Amino acid sequence: MNSEPLVSVIVTTFNRADLLRETLDSILSQTYNNFELIVVDDGSTDNTEKVVKNYSDSRVQYIKTDNWGGPARPRNIGIKQSKGEYIAFCDDDDLWNPIKLEMQINRLSNSGHSMVFTMQKQFGATSIFSNYYGIGPLPFRVNTSTNSLLEHNCIPLSSVFIKKSLFDGIGNFNEKKSFVAIEDNDLWIRASRVTKIEFIPDILVLHRVSESSIYESRTNIEECIKEMRETHGYGSKKKSVEVIKKNVIYLFFRNLFNLIYGNLFYRSIYGSKVTE
Repeated sequence: MNSEPLVSVIVTTFNRADLLRETLDSILSQTYNNFELIVVDDGSTDNTEKVVKNYSDSRVQYIKTDNWGGPARPRNIGIKQSKGEYIAFCDDDDLWNPIKLEMQINRLSNSGHSMVFTMQKQFGATSIFSNYYGIGPLPFRVNTSTNSLLEHNCIPLSSVFIKKSLFDGIGNFNEKKSFVAIEDNDLWIRASRVTKIEFIPDILVLHRVSESSIYESRTNIEECIKEMRETHGYGSKKKSVEVIKKNVIYLFFRNLFNLIYGNLFYRSIYGSKVTE
């Protein structure tokens, strides 16, 4: 590895020692290896520190902080610590396809833009009646305009790859407690105002669905989204897609379509690139 890494990968974690190793292994197995891996521990009380410090890989860094209660501040600490020209984020229970970083570096190097994301495949506590199921976002439904992102976040955090210099213009993750679980959506909205957000229509992330996730456990998510919209001056009275997602009939037919699309169309085109 070069003396200065080109990429900084930031993983924030809290009491996920049982899953964290699998996540870190998937990152350290990338075909592109000039990166640093910064693990920011938000005050874990399990053996997270031992899991991370068992790695002898010089690319791995461990930062322990007092518990803040959400990922925004730990991510900002990771950004401040980072040395790379590019930054990638990964949740502490998600997994990466080995070619993820390589593909994203190539895309941004050739496009001249500052941010790119990919599709992901859901696994874990998910079913055809779940909010999260199958693959997504579907390529023909991707819209990264500011107004569209205010209505629906189509950008999976663990798939994002971004130029560090972009943060100089738009700021870091918002640390308002009311933005916990939607702080990533807020950041993408700010990014959409200053750069084109690129999209790679390949499944390069496996997203683990958990009933204990911060997003799923928030009972006032609709109020949070409303506050975020008001912060950005969004005047539409249109309800958030999160309200619609509570409709079991809607979920069933949407997920059935995703299943058919993923198996009959998407896989036939991108078969060798789909992470199993």
